Amino acid sequence: MCDVWVSWSGWYRLFIQDQSVQMPDTCVEENSCGTNAPLWLNGEHPTVEDGVVTRDVCGHWNNDCCHFQSNPIKVKACPGDYYVYEFVSPTTCSLAYCADASNINTTSTTVMPETTTAETTTTTTTTETTTMDIIIGPFYQFGTGDTENGRIDDGSSSVIYLQQPFIFFGQTYNQIYVNNNGHLTFDGAWYSYTPYQFPAYGGKDLIAPFWTDIDNRWNGVISYQQYTSGSVLTQATQDINQYFPDLSFSASLVFVATWDRVAYFYNSGTETSFQVVLISNGHLSFVVMNYGAIAPTQRYVQAGFDTIDSSHHFSITGSLQNDITSLPHSSNVNVPGRWAFRTDHGTRGCQFNGLPVQLGDSFWSDAACQERCTCTTRGLQCSIEPCTYSQACRPAAFQYSCQNIQRQTCTISGDPHYYTFDNQIFHFQGTCTYVLSEVSNVAMAL
Repeated sequence: MCDVWVSWSGWYRLFIQDQSVQMPDTCVEENSCGTNAPLWLNGEHPTVEDGVVTRDVCGHWNNDCCHFQSNPIKVKACPGDYYVYEFVSPTTCSLAYCADASNINTTSTTVMPETTTAETTTTTTTTETTTMDIIIGPFYQFGTGDTENGRIDDGSSSVIYLQQPFIFFGQTYNQIYVNNNGHLTFDGAWYSYTPYQFPAYGGKDLIAPFWTDIDNRWNGVISYQQYTSGSVLTQATQDINQYFPDLSFSASLVFVATWDRVAYFYNSGTETSFQVVLISNGHLSFVVMNYGAIAPTQRYVQAGFDTIDSSHHFSITGSLQNDITSLPHSSNVNVPGRWAFRTDHGTRGCQFNGLPVQLGDSFWSDAACQERCTCTTRGLQCSIEPCTYSQACRPAAFQYSCQNIQRQTCTISGDPHYYTFDNQIFHFQGTCTYVLSEVSNVAMAL
């Protein structure tokens, strides 16, 4: 559960099984209240005489009761021995408000908004039920203190000077750009909204958590922030040491860029959320991509990264396909919705005709696709492996590849006559089986 996605408005009273309850004002166990880092009130509840007070809110994570310091909320004690809360969106995902259920045998919480007017002391209570069927990814905190991109179609940030260098596969960068269409670049703002397949040999270092045609003019926020101290660095250090346990890593720079509930072009009204996090200690560099709710789209989406000469590249499963909505469920670090990569130097690959080939990549070396080559730890290994009968040899971004021939269904009607390619004709009656003889460039023919 993630209360970032709730549209909070007004005052709320908490109920569990029709019994009034309150937010806990002591530390709550992490991974409880239906979320990862449950939020609790960091301060005692007020009395009726205190009126409306403001209280800090903490989220328990990594054995730290106040690991996340969320946005403060207002609290009021009401006659009748209950409290109401003016909730606001937390600072990051995986945070949710908690209710004290110590005396009630359930964990189901109903949030009831309180509606009051200044002219009367009468309180009208209504029940509001919200159903959320989206999967929220493990986002780093965002929002408070962020710099927002302009609400411009195909826009970008201005140059962002990094407080510490970031190494991207051997290239050291001191600046970066956050582009509205779902990618980061180092050499300048980039407005491309049409993704291409990685590897592209396109002459650009590119980090693309979700490259597609995004339109933030009407809904959604694109923002970024860099950190050199505090809880975000602690979180990044713990994450990297968990995913890459042999490095004894300690983060000194974290750069977080977030696309929060953005729409597709043109003003689709849908909401898609994702995030990219750059983590570095000056020598080692990592890129973490986080995915929240991903709205379906007919547009192509590329998720991954590519380098100037494509010597290092990666495409997340589902890129340029129709199953991009699976991103919140997929991972390479056993955390649904998260992909993490080490990006400082990478493993040395191979060369073919003077061009780099990434370790693990395969290609066909000739225009007839007779010889297939694969870059292995032992070097470039090539063997005779032609395309199958259902494939055709086509030029690819690098050399050639065997590509599947599109299949279609033929419908045949009319008299039972069969014309062969050598101008012979056969007549037959009754039920028969038709054999596909040729695939033309435009359609199928018999």
